[in-house]
Amino acid sequence: MKKDLNNLMKKMKIDALYAEGKSSSNPTMYYLLNGANIHGMYIKKRGKRAWVIHSPIEREVAAQTGHKLISVNHFEPQKIFSRQQDRMKANAMYLNAVLTDLNVKGRVAFYGCTSFGAGYNILRKLLQMNRHIKLHYDAGKDILTAARETKDYDEIKRIKQVGRAVAAAFRDTLKTVQAMKVKKGIIMKDRRRKLLIGDLRALLHRSMFERGIVSTEGMIVAQGRDAGVPHNAGRDREAVALGKTIVFDIFPRERGGGYFFDFTRTICFGHAPEHIKKVYKLVADAQDYAFSLFRSGTRCNKIGKAVCEFFEKAGHTTLLSDSKTQTGYCHSLGHGLGLDIHESPSFSLYGTNKDTLRPGHVFTNEPGLYYPQKGFGVRLEDVVFINKKGKPVNLTRSARKLVIEM
Repeated sequence: MKKDLNNLMKKMKIDALYAEGKSSSNPTMYYLLNGANIHGMYIKKRGKRAWVIHSPIEREVAAQTGHKLISVNHFEPQKIFSRQQDRMKANAMYLNAVLTDLNVKGRVAFYGCTSFGAGYNILRKLLQMNRHIKLHYDAGKDILTAARETKDYDEIKRIKQVGRAVAAAFRDTLKTVQAMKVKKGIIMKDRRRKLLIGDLRALLHRSMFERGIVSTEGMIVAQGRDAGVPHNAGRDREAVALGKTIVFDIFPRERGGGYFFDFTRTICFGHAPEHIKKVYKLVADAQDYAFSLFRSGTRCNKIGKAVCEFFEKAGHTTLLSDSKTQTGYCHSLGHGLGLDIHESPSFSLYGTNKDTLRPGHVFTNEPGLYYPQKGFGVRLEDVVFINKKGKPVNLTRSARKLVIEM
């Protein structure tokens, strides 16, 4: 959590944090700037209140960060950049002027969004100019990943609000479709036009926007064979048919940037074949089984392995028995959720995955079975929170129902 930053800096032997970027396009800056929509520099020495270096035209928005403020003009960047032909060197000189003015010394952890080459060259030149600064090296998780992977009450509240909105948008979309007519197994928007996958996507986008959330990272509405490929987004020009699985994987965030939710339901309009009903029940049982294993102190890859074994016993291939499989259960159980759609903790089976559940973790529980050659796929996804008592709380308020009557 953000309140843990000083303790984490002490534990990791970090003397100062430096981050640069725009909060609307950089989750790290959104986190550090407390959501204030500016482009700036964030500098924090261990045990001290943070500074934000901001443009003078954004001074009033910068005040929303709650940090100490310094205008960029204080460091006279025009003089520095006017004297140098080498842009990289000028950037390093300006950064050095800021850090020297604020008396930043010791091991510094740097964050930002830039190319590997530019970042490397700027920091290399900075270290040549300033012998009092050493680049902090993270052998494992970096400090901001460690801070962000556990959420406080306000963060949980915001994630839940997004969850309620997406569940309501999904329900409204299904109700809209249920009011439509069916002709020869195809759902019709009106007497002449077929309902298309793209229409379902548009209905969801509109309903979510009205509720203050937006789908910034995409959306999956995949039918039949496409539902059998986990991240196939679906074909907008395909007509919506009765009896075919449709995977709705919707991962919106707060409008204007902020926290994500991740929601998946698989449905069939009108009716479902018996083999689909059987697979759907097995996936729902696997999701319930995983939920029963979520406890503080439990290794995440151990839970991931247990769900693989659950599917293997039922006769389905998983990554546990075939690491190259593209059918059956062919992805991990879930992922952390927050300002990014994928955060820590991880449920991968890798031996290097040391993640262990603890209070404050928010993550997805999304088992699935995929058989594109048989024309179907099934996935169910809820968002889970580990509370102060170390027990799981399901943040998803949407029934699991395969058949949507028409």
